[in-house]
Order: sequence, then structure tokens, then C-alpha cells
Amino acid sequence: MDRFTDYLQELVESCTQSPVITGLVLMGSTADRSRVDEWSDHDFAVITAPERVEALRADLSWLPRHDRLVASVREHHDGFKAVYDDGSVIEFAVTDLAGLATFYANDWEVAYGGPTVLGVMESVAAKPVPDSGSAEVFLTALLVGVGRARRGEVLSGGASVRGLALEHLLVLLRSSVPDNLDPRRRFEFAHPRLGAELIAAQELPVEACARAMLEIAERELPLPAAAVAALRSRLEWAA
Repeated sequence: MDRFTDYLQELVESCTQSPVITGLVLMGSTADRSRVDEWSDHDFAVITAPERVEALRADLSWLPRHDRLVASVREHHDGFKAVYDDGSVIEFAVTDLAGLATFYANDWEVAYGGPTVLGVMESVAAKPVPDSGSAEVFLTALLVGVGRARRGEVLSGGASVRGLALEHLLVLLRSSVPDNLDPRRRFEFAHPRLGAELIAAQELPVEACARAMLEIAERELPLPAAAVAALRSRLEWAA
């Protein structure tokens, strides 16, 4: 916890002292520090003027301890992940106010930026997260995944079942999920029995995993009966 707090203090100082950084928003456990443990990373967004965004993304020397970074990567959505030489992880974005307004957030804190940044974040926090869960996608991903595994594409099939299908299943369980931005986060803490069942399912071979997930979904959710029947018929799974 001391290491986490020390870095956070350095980050706030670095941002407030920069002539081009106009705001710092803490996200996730970096904002709700009651959740911090030894594996927590720092999650934040740095705000600057539109014309400064790309320069700050290209030169990370504004980060605390930047000379100790051993890896950093800009992801497809323009967020960053970076690792320090002691294994500490940070996840962050560099954006302007217009870009910040497109974010979604649950836990957040404006560490620097004043009323303007605060107003944007209040609007961000008020936005409902898009409901991207689909029973049809869940069932299709199970069917496709098992089919691929049966033809010998076990890696691809496993990704369809344990990745796409699981993601949609957990979003469909959104009312039971403690983190509405990532339905996988802390699920087993909030719902130990169901979490244990889903964890056990993921440890099975692809087809057995898919069958276990379908059984859980049928018990917990209203699924389209005709689609379930078609999946069971195609895979020759008895009800």
C-alpha cells in the first residue's frame, strides 16, 4: 500500500507541475483506494490541450520514474499500458476534454483539474454503460467454439467459448456483476458459488466447458428456447 500511495503522490506532483497537463483523473481502484492490494495497478487519465495530446503520448518523460520503464505499449483504443522495472503496472490515457467526455466510468476522482474537469467527469459518470450482452451471441459462440474444437482447432475454439461466450454470459448477468465496465472483475468475490462454478467450467476441456456454461446460463437466465434447441440438436447434446 505504501508503494502504491508513494507512486500516486509522485504522479499528482508530476501532473500539477507540468506546464501542459491541465488535469488528472484517477480511475478504478486508484480512485477507490479501499480496494488496493499488492496487485493493484494505477489507472488514470491525463488531460491536456487538443494540440498537445500526441506530443504527450509520444514522449512519456512526464511520468514519474520514467527512466525505470521497461515496457510501454499504446493500445488500439489509444490507451497505454506500461511496466516498471519492479513489476509495477500502470494503465493510462492521454486525452483532451472532448476525448474525456467519451469515456465511461464507475469509480473516479479528479486529482487535478478543477471545476471544468469535474464537470466533464460528472457527465461521464452519469452515462449508462451500453448493454452489449446478447444471448444469441453467447449461444452462437458456444456452437462455433465447439465446432472448431471438434475439427482440431482447440485454441480457436477455446477462445470462442472462454472468451466471447463468457464475456456475453457475464454481461447478461450484469445485475449480479459488481463492475459494470468489466463484468469479469471481482465477480467471484460478490458471488462465490456462481463464481466457483464458472471458474470450474473454464478449467474443463473446450466442449465440457461449453456444456457447463450452457447449463449455468439456462438456470440463471431466460434464453431463447429455439436457439438453445438448435444448438443442442447440432451438437447432439441431450437436454
